[in-house]
Amino acid sequence: YEMAPYFGHAPFQIDQNLIVMQICEEIAAKHGLMCLFQEKPFAGINGSGKHNNWSLGTQDGVNLLNGEQITEKSGNPEVFPVIMSALVKALDVHGDLMRSA
Repeated sequence: YEMAPYFGHAPFQIDQNLIVMQICEEIAAKHGLMCLFQEKPFAGINGSGKHNNWSLGTQDGVNLLNGEQITEKSGNPEVFPVIMSALVKALDVHGDLMRSA
């Protein structure tokens, strides 16, 4: 089954995410089951467990992962590749923080 919560600000969504996970575990236990959130808990069996989708945006609502929006707002097609380069570098350097979230 898939649960897809609505978009919201990270501090509130984290709380809601933890509550949903706790409820899933408690309900599964009541039925003698176990709720797993791992991406692929069993070798050789497809799975798409718990994962997070995220985005980056400005206060004006510009999606920093949308090249067309960036070019339209900035008027400069070279801005988007710079943003992507900075993002890739940040994920490379700080990937451990992303994985721990």
